[in-house]
Amino acid sequence: MRTRSPLKILLPLALLALPPAIPPGFADAFSFNSDDTITISAVRGWEADETDVLHFSGNFELHAPDWSMSGDSAMVYGKLDNPDKVVVEGRPAKVSFLRKDQENPDASDQSERIDGMARFVEYFRATDQLIMRGGAKLLRKDNKLSSETIEYNVDKDRYSASGEGGVNVQLNPERD
Repeated sequence: MRTRSPLKILLPLALLALPPAIPPGFADAFSFNSDDTITISAVRGWEADETDVLHFSGNFELHAPDWSMSGDSAMVYGKLDNPDKVVVEGRPAKVSFLRKDQENPDASDQSERIDGMARFVEYFRATDQLIMRGGAKLLRKDNKLSSETIEYNVDKDRYSASGEGGVNVQLNPERD
């Protein structure tokens, strides 16, 4: 008798319990969970042959307390409740982060929002490293960065950009 893994039984039930995903626009606000939960929704989800790799397709959305991702399909590496890496593809794939205000790190309610989009978005949680390829755009406050490829360290707020068409940076300096 063949037994089914708990994920194969619970994942379809969990997906049915979640509201349908509506892909937000680049400027639309991702919702962030207020507690320590990670919520994932998609049309279809399945376990891969590799250990601790899950695949999702169709309106993928992931919402966590301080980061969110969406796209057409995704692969989640590691434990579902604490993923090591998330790879999202879409037209576009989107990512958003809430960063602690570096000028006032003790203010728990002061967070800076960072949004990104590209055809391919890869996020490494342990290093807070984001790699975006294919028409990549990064928006921080009123500053915009676009290039074919953008690598961004969320924690250190440092980036590297390159690719065909060069790099375009639009700055809106703060005025006193």
